[in-house]
Amino acid sequence: MKKMILSLTLLALFLVAGPLAGGTLNAASLYEYYADASVDQLNQETTQMGKELKKTFSQQSIARNQQKIDFAAYFANLKKAVLYARKLSTYSQYQEDLNFARDNELFKGLPDDPRIRDAERQARARQEFVEEKYQRTKRNVEEEIDSYVDLLNISLDTCEAMSNNDLSDFMQQEEFRRQVNKWFAGDDFSAYRQAAAELGRSWPDLEKRIEAQCGLWHGRPAKPSAPIVSAGLVDQL
Repeated sequence: MKKMILSLTLLALFLVAGPLAGGTLNAASLYEYYADASVDQLNQETTQMGKELKKTFSQQSIARNQQKIDFAAYFANLKKAVLYARKLSTYSQYQEDLNFARDNELFKGLPDDPRIRDAERQARARQEFVEEKYQRTKRNVEEEIDSYVDLLNISLDTCEAMSNNDLSDFMQQEEFRRQVNKWFAGDDFSAYRQAAAELGRSWPDLEKRIEAQCGLWHGRPAKPSAPIVSAGLVDQL
């Protein structure tokens, strides 16, 4: 029985780095100290170490859960930013498109009014109708653009705040990095890539901010001890 308690105590001691044994361990080996200890003493220290282990594992679990929560919030906003960017990119030439529609009377739809006999008055009425429809469509489009710009800014602000202040260290987790890079290879992100040039034409700052966030996830993060220049490159010089 004492051997089992001794084994458990030694295992627990190694796991918690031995702070509970105090200065006594400095004068004797772990085995000698615990081999000479009484069963009651071993029981007490095993119980205390068990509490310390439980606290340690609990803290690790909390930290891991916080990483998952932070990553989920970040990733959701990154996906939303890309979706809004795709929607916004379709309006990159909206002014030219509206002008073309107006100048080519694509807004035309006003039938001739038989009560208006004068051709000049008829033409003026049609022109007023086209202009009114043009202005109304322009307002609607600009409202949609403003909505997408606002939504995109909100998502990017969230991503930037979380990546710049990564308190849970979720940005350095390889599991999450693989998940984001898998999304990069999917259809949704591919569609954004095709639209990115149009987005950059009218909203270059937004396009750059998206690219900056995506760039954080390409490849593995460099370790502090990693050389600035690769060893293979140095060998070739």
